[in-house]
Amino acid sequence: MLQRDYMMRMIESMTDTLGQMMGLRKQQKQEEALALSGDLLEKLLRMKPELARKLSAGDLISMLSQRGTADPEDLRALGTLMSAEADTFEELGRDAEATALRGKALHMLLAAEVEEEAHASVLANELGLSAEAVHEESGEQASLVKSDEAALLMERLGNARLPRSTGLLAATSCERRGWYDKAENYLYAMYEDGVGKESDLKAFYNRLLLLNDDQLKTGGLPREELLLGLEELDR
Repeated sequence: MLQRDYMMRMIESMTDTLGQMMGLRKQQKQEEALALSGDLLEKLLRMKPELARKLSAGDLISMLSQRGTADPEDLRALGTLMSAEADTFEELGRDAEATALRGKALHMLLAAEVEEEAHASVLANELGLSAEAVHEESGEQASLVKSDEAALLMERLGNARLPRSTGLLAATSCERRGWYDKAENYLYAMYEDGVGKESDLKAFYNRLLLLNDDQLKTGGLPREELLLGLEELDR
């Protein structure tokens, strides 16, 4: 309970920190902005920010986890903070560090979505409701706003190479949103880079085969292209 209260206080202070960072960046004081975010990062993870920024997304989630799972709000807070840090590093011309942090920020936000979906499913089972009904009760609009943060990061990252775990989260998120062409892009990019699996692509294509033509077309992946993708994998 004390640990949860501590994390909530850190999250509540983030809005002020992000606002101060923005002000410093406008004054071209990026190093001071990073020092400010580093202080909060150290409080959140209880380790030096230089080390925290070098950890993988999986290691960061482990640092936040309590009793085997991380709270979605903790994940989202860390993702939002790292996204702001990525922008700051980019302004300093440190593009490689910015891209790496942005990828980790995306992972945090998408992992938060997964945890929220899991929580909604458990609650739905307990209440005898559908997951969709639970989402409506908890505030669908707020969920959409949070999802837009991840969508923006995906756009900012463009064709940047992502770790397999992050790429799979991004592909799953795009598929859930109905962005089938973008989901395919993530899966195919990983496959071509040697970090993805053919089975991931085949499973994706087979799931989409169950959809109607209008759904596929709206999602940017018409049935003809879907079948072509399957044929290429079978060659």
